[in-house]
Amino acid sequence: MRRLLPLALVVLISGGCSLRRAGPPPSPHCRSGSPLVGVYHPQRLKVKSRCRVAVGTVEKVKPELYDGDVHIELRLDRGQEGLLSSGNARVGGTLIVEIIPWDRSRVLVPEEGQRIEVVGPWVDDTAHGWNEIHPAWWISAGSLEPASADELRRADRLLRGLEPAAAEDDG
Repeated sequence: MRRLLPLALVVLISGGCSLRRAGPPPSPHCRSGSPLVGVYHPQRLKVKSRCRVAVGTVEKVKPELYDGDVHIELRLDRGQEGLLSSGNARVGGTLIVEIIPWDRSRVLVPEEGQRIEVVGPWVDDTAHGWNEIHPAWWISAGSLEPASADELRRADRLLRGLEPAAAEDDG
């Protein structure tokens, strides 16, 4: 009996470890590493999930002149309301999606009215009080609109703290 006790402990410990393994990511477009790489002023964002998928219809697409992000308001499909917070009511109940300048050469920018799927970190924007997918790592429809060299230089200067913070950012 005493000889079986160490074997039983090994089986229990290895079995318990396998229960804690994370399942596969929700999309093959999820990225490894820090989810907020390349995001301006990342300390304002609280990561709720490092990779989520959202599906809906684009209501608004607006380039943000200050940080070079593309700001998208996405009306979520029914059943995805859990991705929103009460603060999303301030933007008409839409989920905010942001494409950062560094990703604009590989992430499609959708058109208003398009139904899309989005993949990226799901965050609480504590500065605005709403939830977002920021940065979007993949969008299912649209066109590539790479950032200009000037936009990339400005984004780099913002990330390195060489440009003053905006009194009020684009949101």
